[in-house]
Amino acid sequence: MNIDKIDKFLKMKSSLNVSGLEKEAGIKGRALSIALSDKKDLSEKNWQKLLPILNNYGFGNLPNKAKIISIVNNKGGVGKTTTTAVLGEAMARRGLKVLMVDMDSQGNLSQIFEVSTENGQVADSMLDIDLLLNQVEVNENLYIVPSDLKLQKIESELLTAISNQHRLSAALNITLIENYDFVLIDCPPSLGLLTQNAINASHSCLVTVQPESSAVVGLDTIFKVISDIGKYSGRNVAVEGILFTMVEKNMVHDGFKKFVRDTYANVKVFKTEIKKNVDVSKAQAMKEQLFNFKSKSVVAIAYDELIDEILN
Repeated sequence: MNIDKIDKFLKMKSSLNVSGLEKEAGIKGRALSIALSDKKDLSEKNWQKLLPILNNYGFGNLPNKAKIISIVNNKGGVGKTTTTAVLGEAMARRGLKVLMVDMDSQGNLSQIFEVSTENGQVADSMLDIDLLLNQVEVNENLYIVPSDLKLQKIESELLTAISNQHRLSAALNITLIENYDFVLIDCPPSLGLLTQNAINASHSCLVTVQPESSAVVGLDTIFKVISDIGKYSGRNVAVEGILFTMVEKNMVHDGFKKFVRDTYANVKVFKTEIKKNVDVSKAQAMKEQLFNFKSKSVVAIAYDELIDEILN
């Protein structure tokens, strides 16, 4: 139903006013307000009036089916798990239905949301396609497929398995991912078989980068792996963008950010930056999700702003 999609869009764009849209589109008799209230589609005439107005505000950028994004970097400690968790939270709060997939055997993403692997984990479905991914609801609109150390064990088992780089993609394809708007995959700190599975399953990759030499030096390798997977799989895996994380206001970070922008001028660098802040670690120590712990945290606000860049 178009009205369901409009309703979701308006929840995401809280600045838009229904009566204002009706006026801008020339719709009379509160037709949009009534349609939203009654959950009934607009007449074709009113829909044709409204659609170009909605598209001006980004309606056409809403995903028609789940967009799968891998959060990637072969270095640890650069904000991959935090990005997956907080971006997932922020999207769910906007009314988007999100599935997070924990592809790191350390299981940090699963621990953040206090989800166990008792009823299954991603490793099970990668070993046996007949086992559906265990999708655990953690919030309204927010779900997670958990992992633990078993994932590390099966990585070696998959080395000689048939279609070993496409196991996650196959598992996602039978998981009714059309029920979701976004799938966010938290990748391990390597470019090995598990990360290759994630990239093969994805439409795009979001690369988190701390603007310091140790994190910036591996970007060439990351982009080559993404490119090669696209070439050899026949799929166009895009780079969603580079996201600077744990940013501090100093000359060193400013210099590395400029270096990345100049060196990778053909790659999108998000305007949104994630500042270094203790709120995330405090929330995790208290076993709370960031938006519940401090919804006005600069980190929470930044990830909420990042959604607009991804959608647009």
